[in-house]
Amino acid sequence: MGKTNAAKREKQRKIRRGEPITVLGLTFYPLTMSYYEEFLEVKNAWIIRLSTLPLQYAIMPFLSAIWAMEYDSITQTGKAIGFFDRVIHLLYLSLRLEYDREEAFGKIYHKTQSPREISHIEITQNGNTVKITPQDFSAYIRPLVAEQNGLELPDESYNPEIIKAEQEYDQNHQSVNLKIDMATLISSVAYLSHISEDELDDWTIVKFERRYKAIERDKLFTLYKQAELSGMIKFKKGNPCPSWCYDVQNISRALVAAEGLTKNLEAIGDIKTAISAPTQPIQQIK
Repeated sequence: MGKTNAAKREKQRKIRRGEPITVLGLTFYPLTMSYYEEFLEVKNAWIIRLSTLPLQYAIMPFLSAIWAMEYDSITQTGKAIGFFDRVIHLLYLSLRLEYDREEAFGKIYHKTQSPREISHIEITQNGNTVKITPQDFSAYIRPLVAEQNGLELPDESYNPEIIKAEQEYDQNHQSVNLKIDMATLISSVAYLSHISEDELDDWTIVKFERRYKAIERDKLFTLYKQAELSGMIKFKKGNPCPSWCYDVQNISRALVAAEGLTKNLEAIGDIKTAISAPTQPIQQIK
């Protein structure tokens, strides 16, 4: 127990300091802000909620589910969804490996006579080749990369109906007048952190996200506190931002779903049972 706790503390220290962590013989690095736009393009695939997928995928390990979903879409509609590609892309970014889609997909190995089922993938880093099974990916790699980069993995125990309701609430309460662009966000955080945008490029993404949230929380705390003290506003359920340094406990907001997931699954979402795997080799469905 003592060794386990010490290992956890050391892992947390490394994540807080932005240091690399070695797991399964591979060294994982937190992404820096120089990859921020690329990270934003692929991160949602990493945090897909399995329980919101059709049952035939929801019962699989994460990597197996994403691959089977991709395979079914291609074989039935001729079109790729793109989630598996994004997952592997983020994996390579975390390992500081150059991502070549053709090469990466050539290292996907499936079970005998079943291209729809992944046996493992192979990754080579610094001359060391490692086999990653779907079970390894779920148990070690997915949570580590998420934690290193400030991603929150969804709680699979949440009721899908509640998830849908909260997603609809979020959509209905989004501001429609903001012009969102990454350059402006980066400049704003750099300005309030008293550094240049070039300096901010060396930050890890998780450090940037935490600083951005800290700035936002401080401004909301000041705003609400002043309004409360002046008597302008009385909050029925208490100040929504009572602390400048801590977030309010969130009961059920880890509701991240990949954008466009439902739409992309329409063509294959009505399948009641797993289809028989075609015999074409895996390289032919890239």
